[in-house]
Amino acid sequence: FQCLCFLCFKDFDNVCLNFDVTTYGNIETVTDTISKCRVRIFYKGMNRNRTYISDDFANQLISSLPYAPIKGIFNYGEVDFEDHGEDNTDGRIYGIVPENPNLSWEDHEDEDGVVRTYACVDVLIFTGLYTEANAIIGKSQSMEIYPPSIKGAWKIINGKKYYVFEEGHFLGL
Repeated sequence: FQCLCFLCFKDFDNVCLNFDVTTYGNIETVTDTISKCRVRIFYKGMNRNRTYISDDFANQLISSLPYAPIKGIFNYGEVDFEDHGEDNTDGRIYGIVPENPNLSWEDHEDEDGVVRTYACVDVLIFTGLYTEANAIIGKSQSMEIYPPSIKGAWKIINGKKYYVFEEGHFLGL
């Protein structure tokens, strides 16, 4: 499976901005066309992609979550999502983060055996409008930070080089 919105800027000071986002829990029918589920978005501190998310930056991301789209390009041949596209006009919006996303910080044991505390929110998926939107549920996705909003610098933390975000906000999930 490839991420719904894979984003990696090779030309942005070699910063890779791929953060996994995972849908989990039970899907709840809201209307005939909309379903609700939870997503695990990011955790603070040193990330596996060599970036660092501080408390301040986490708060900026969280404040930009309401109305963030859930966007992707569906490959009907592979019956899976490919990515978000090269251009913001590529792909389709398959859902949205609601105005009040029910944020909570939840512990989760990752595949590497480490328990991390993730920012988790509710999302609305247009499952009745687009049948392929049902493929989003229960799979790993990714988050996308709006490139013009990003400010930060490379710093050495515990002997390793990390990109420490200072500013930025969501473009979508």
